[in-house]
Amino acid sequence: MKKTIQHLFLILIIIFMSACEAEEGNNSAATTVKGWHFQGRDCLACHNVDLNENKHLIVGGTLYKSSNISNEDDLNNVCGGNLVVKFLDANFNTVYSSKDYEDVNSKGYKAKGNLFILSRTHFPLSAETFHVQIEDKNGTVFAVSNFTHNFTTDDYDINNRQNRSNRISCNACHIKGGFTSVLYAQLHQNQCK
Repeated sequence: MKKTIQHLFLILIIIFMSACEAEEGNNSAATTVKGWHFQGRDCLACHNVDLNENKHLIVGGTLYKSSNISNEDDLNNVCGGNLVVKFLDANFNTVYSSKDYEDVNSKGYKAKGNLFILSRTHFPLSAETFHVQIEDKNGTVFAVSNFTHNFTTDDYDINNRQNRSNRISCNACHIKGGFTSVLYAQLHQNQCK
């Protein structure tokens, strides 16, 4: 009886530890994770489903050094530093910037390659169409979307991750071998840390 309880306890710990590691549609095995924060995976699948509300995001993604990454789990492929995601109108004026909605106590800024806005600091984005721009805190632009992204005021839906009318989970589409390439530094790649 004691061994049965120990085995059940061990199984529960393994399930708990791997809850957000293996994402459906992501071809990276959880056992190959070399990073601290499961970069490249669908951020909102954990942050808006599995984690507490104080860790929910309204948008989240990962920026890589190039589109030709060999392993999305390798932190050497990720563009580090404090990244800023901006939402630009049709005239490329900033409507929202993650820099304006920071929580200095958030551990998310310690993870390499993260770009996000916490829902507790700003919710929601307005229902509009935006160009998306990624830069560092000094204003060095790493990437600007070639096409616009649609957003609604709808919540994230884990059953509709690649929701083209509400593109709040960047890594749902921007994954290696996915609908489009990973998010990567199109400009100033040499400044990615």
